Amino acid sequence: MSQLSIHTRREMLTRGLGLVGVGATLPNFLVRSSLAASKDDAKGRIVVSLLLEGGPDGLSLAIPHGHDEYYKLRPQLGYDKNEIIQLNDEIGLHPQLTGFKSLLDQGQMAMVLGTGYPNYNLSHFAARDYWEAGNSNNTTGKAGSAGWVGRYLDHAFPDDNSPTRNVAVVPRQFPLILTGQKHPGIGLDTPDSFAYTGQRAEKELGLYRKLSQLPAARPLEDLQFITRTGVNANTASERIRDLAGRYNTSVQYPDTQFGRSVRTIAALINGGLDGRAYYAAQGIAVFGGYDTHADQKGRLHALLGELNQTVSAFYEDLTRCGNAERVLTFTFAEFGRRAKENYSGGTDHGLAQPMFLFGPGVKPGVHGTQASLTDLDDNGNLKMVIDFRRVYAAILEKWLDTPSEAVLGEKFEMLEVIA
Repeated sequence: MSQLSIHTRREMLTRGLGLVGVGATLPNFLVRSSLAASKDDAKGRIVVSLLLEGGPDGLSLAIPHGHDEYYKLRPQLGYDKNEIIQLNDEIGLHPQLTGFKSLLDQGQMAMVLGTGYPNYNLSHFAARDYWEAGNSNNTTGKAGSAGWVGRYLDHAFPDDNSPTRNVAVVPRQFPLILTGQKHPGIGLDTPDSFAYTGQRAEKELGLYRKLSQLPAARPLEDLQFITRTGVNANTASERIRDLAGRYNTSVQYPDTQFGRSVRTIAALINGGLDGRAYYAAQGIAVFGGYDTHADQKGRLHALLGELNQTVSAFYEDLTRCGNAERVLTFTFAEFGRRAKENYSGGTDHGLAQPMFLFGPGVKPGVHGTQASLTDLDDNGNLKMVIDFRRVYAAILEKWLDTPSEAVLGEKFEMLEVIA
C-alpha cells in the first residue's frame, strides 16, 4: 500500500495544523477520502456573505429622493434626483450602483430598507459581532463562540469533516459569522497564504494535546484519529491553491483586495470545491472603509464603484460557468449612519441601514419601508424598521432549507425576500 510520509511533531507545531506528524506514515486512502465530495456537492446551494466594513451610509446607498426632509438633513451630502438611479417615486440607488440596477432588471437583486436590531450598539466590534452571531444570546469572545452561518453548517452537515465547507478570503482573523463548532473553517488572504483555523475549536485543541502525549509509533486507528484534521487541511490547501492558481476567466474584477478576494471565491465555486459558505470583506483597504465621518461623497464614490464592479463581475462569472443559480449573496455591516450630516462633510454612526441580496434565488425589488426622516430617536438616528434576523430566517428557511429557529435560537417572521 502506498503511503504518505507524516512530518515531525516539531514541524506541525511551528507551521500549523496543516502539517501533522508523529514519525510514522499515513495510507493514501485517507488523503483521497479526506475531501471526497458527493455528487450533490456540485449542485448544493451556496451562501456568500459580504461585509461592508465601517458602517455605510444607508441614505446614500438607498436614497429617499421622494422625501423632502432628506434634502433638509443633507444640504451638502444629498444627491440630486437627476444624478441618482431612480427605482421608484421614493427610493433610488447611488449613481455608482449601475450594476446593481442591471441585476435588479434581471430579477437578481433585492434591497431591504431599514434593517437593524433592538438595543443597538454603535461600537464597530460589538455591532459586527451581533450581526455575525445572529442571535440574542451572543457569546462572542467566549470559548465555543459561533456565528449563524457556522451554526447552519453544524446543523446541516453534523457528520461531515470537510474543512472546505466554509471559506473566508480575507486578510485578517477568521470571521465569527462562518465559525461553527464542528466546522471551524478555512481562512486565507490569498491561496498561497492558506491558513486552517481549526486550532480554535475544542476538538482540534484536543488533537493537539493528544498528539503531544503519543509515542513515535501508534496503531493505524490512532493515526487516523490524530491526523485526519491535518490531512484534511493539507489536502484542502492543495485543492484551493490548484483551483485558484489555474483559474482563467475573461471577466474583469477590480484589481483590489476585495476584487481579488471575490474572484478567488468565484474560482473555488466554479472549480467545484464543496464549500457551501464563503465570506469576503470590503472597505478597510479603501480610505479606511465606510466609516465616513468626513469626506463622505468622495470615499463613497470609490467604495461603491468597487463594490458595484465586484458584485457585477462575480455574477457574470458565475453565470458563465452555470453556477449563478446556486449562489445567494448578501451584504451586511456593523450599522448605518446618522440621518443628519455633520460639519466635516460626513455622517456619524447611526442605526437603520439597507441590506442587499443578489442571485436568481431572490425576490427582486425594494422590500420594507423607508425609516421616518422626521421621527428620529433621541440620538438623531433612523429607527429600525426590520430586524435583520428576519432576512437571515428567510435565507435559512427558503434558500438553505433549514429550520431557522434551530440556528437563530428563536423564531423570527421570515421576510419575503427569497423566491
